[in-house]
Amino acid sequence: MHLSINTAVFEDEIKKGKSQLECLERLPDKIIDSIEVRGEFFDEERVEEELEEISNLCEKNRWKLFYSVPQELFNSDGFNQDIENKIALAEKYNVSNLKYSLGHINVKNTDINELNDILNNTSVNVTIENQPNDNGSLVEMKKALNYLNDNHIKLGYTFDSGNWYWIDENPHVAFDELRENISVFHLKDIKSKNTMMLNNGDTDWRYMLNKLGENIPVFLEYGIDENKIIDEMEKVEDVLMKR
Repeated sequence: MHLSINTAVFEDEIKKGKSQLECLERLPDKIIDSIEVRGEFFDEERVEEELEEISNLCEKNRWKLFYSVPQELFNSDGFNQDIENKIALAEKYNVSNLKYSLGHINVKNTDINELNDILNNTSVNVTIENQPNDNGSLVEMKKALNYLNDNHIKLGYTFDSGNWYWIDENPHVAFDELRENISVFHLKDIKSKNTMMLNNGDTDWRYMLNKLGENIPVFLEYGIDENKIIDEMEKVEDVLMKR
C-alpha cells in the first residue's frame, strides 16, 4: 500500500485562501492511495460543490476519498445524531471513510442498537480518533475501544501518532497497546510539542509503520512547506515499499 495525504499538509496554503481542491490539484505526480479532506477547511457555502469536484478528481486519479469530520462522535447525550447526514453526504460523493474524534461514551445515554443500525446500513466506514485531551488518554482509549469491541459496534480506529504528545503521553506505548485496533494511521513527528518534519522529532515512526498491517492507510497529517512535500512523501513511501 502506498502513502495517503490528509489536507492538513496544505494548512499554510489553506490559510492564505486556497481551497482544498486547488491544493490537491497541485500534488506531485506520485502514487497516492487515498486523500482525506477536512471539514473545517471547506467554505461553508460551497461544501457540496467543492466535495463533488474533489470526488471527481479522486476518481480521475484513482484515489480513495476520506473525510475528517471536525466533531466528536460521542457526547453526554449519547452519539452525534448528525452522523446520518454525514453518511448521506459521504454516500453521495463516494467518500469511503468518515473520521470523528472520540468524545466520551456515556453508556447510560447511548443507544447502541440505534448506532449499530446506522453503521450497519451503509458501506461508509466510520472511525474514531484519539484526541489531544482527557478523552484521548491511553486509559480512556482502551476503555472506549474495549466497550466498542465488546458491543460489536462497527467503528474503526484512527491512531494519531502526534496527539499523544499534547497530553503528555507516550505515543510508542500507546501504539504497542492499541495496535491491534488500528484501521487508519495519521502520521506526524513531534518534538517539544511542536510538529517537525519526519526524522527531526521524537517519534520512531519507522518502527510504527513496520509494525502496522500492510493494508492500513498511512496519512501524512501535518503542515508541510510546498518545497518539502516531495521529500516527506518519499521518506514514508520508502518505508512502506520495503515492508
